[in-house]
Amino acid sequence: MGLSQRNKGKRGEQEVALILRHHGLVVHRGWQARRGQKECDVEGTSWWVEVKRGKKCNARAAYRQAQGDTDGRPIVVVWRDDREPWMVTLRFDDFLAMVPTEPVE
Repeated sequence: MGLSQRNKGKRGEQEVALILRHHGLVVHRGWQARRGQKECDVEGTSWWVEVKRGKKCNARAAYRQAQGDTDGRPIVVVWRDDREPWMVTLRFDDFLAMVPTEPVE
């Protein structure tokens, strides 16, 4: 991976962290290799957050990567293609766990 791609990935992680902070979460970019232990791209949530940004992101490949890296937290892949809005990929079961369980009338 070239320097420009790494920088784009870093900027994507910073952007996602900033958005989450604006929504009241206390998060920071993970330090994947600096502490000798794996961390996700954005730390401070109950999720393993994997961030991908590029010309044409492969959310499935990013999810598979996170499956091998996660410390047991549920996985959420936050991704966006160039000049497109941010998207989220997660297991449907994990999504359903977030849905309020009040009965529909």
